[in-house]
Amino acid sequence: MSPGRIVELLIRHWVLVTVSCAVVIVVLILGLLLWTIRSKKTAAKPKADGSRDKDGPERIGGVDYTLITEKILQLGGKSKSVLFAAAGLNCLPITIPVNVAIQLAKHQKQCLLIDLDLKRDAVAKAFNLVDKLDPKDLRPKPYKTPFENLLVWPAHNFTKTKQMNIKPLAEAAAKKFDLVLINAPYLDGSPDRMQIASAAQCSIILTQNTTQATRLTELMKTTQCKLISNIQVAAEKS
Repeated sequence: MSPGRIVELLIRHWVLVTVSCAVVIVVLILGLLLWTIRSKKTAAKPKADGSRDKDGPERIGGVDYTLITEKILQLGGKSKSVLFAAAGLNCLPITIPVNVAIQLAKHQKQCLLIDLDLKRDAVAKAFNLVDKLDPKDLRPKPYKTPFENLLVWPAHNFTKTKQMNIKPLAEAAAKKFDLVLINAPYLDGSPDRMQIASAAQCSIILTQNTTQATRLTELMKTTQCKLISNIQVAAEKS
């Protein structure tokens, strides 16, 4: 078709051409607007992979044990005792320290998990050690688990002697183990919180709101326990 013929057709059907061009322009504009809106929503949405808002706490899923494990491994042996500090079981269920300890053991780290859940003796129950705890044995000791590199110090060892000797215990354990984890799910309201916080070299705090996070952060500063992670745990739906 010659150029002249093309021009003639365009002139004859100029209304159709104009409308078609307008439709294409409108579609392009709408597409650009939708892409911009979707990009903003994605950027504003809290992530569940360990990312954090600017100057805010990290947000993780309830079973994201790998993220916490990696943070502890990144210490590179410079700090051996790590405190899991929380305001309650809704922030720190026993599955978190137990699974992190298991992952560390699988990374060939000799690990001792110390349980301060005095209300439930949760670590002993998690590893089915309750029947092995001898109430007549007044000498506290660590117990083996099914995992080669992981031993646990159940809360039973504290309640039977009625002594919270956590600091000398953690210091002695740090000389024998690659890593010492301390499970303190009720730390925010514990009367022994100063002693417990000062027993560890570094800490991971798990909270559900800013007020809890602020209190525990200040406690770590006061006791010179280095804060390596401030995690915001989503509240469970009823």
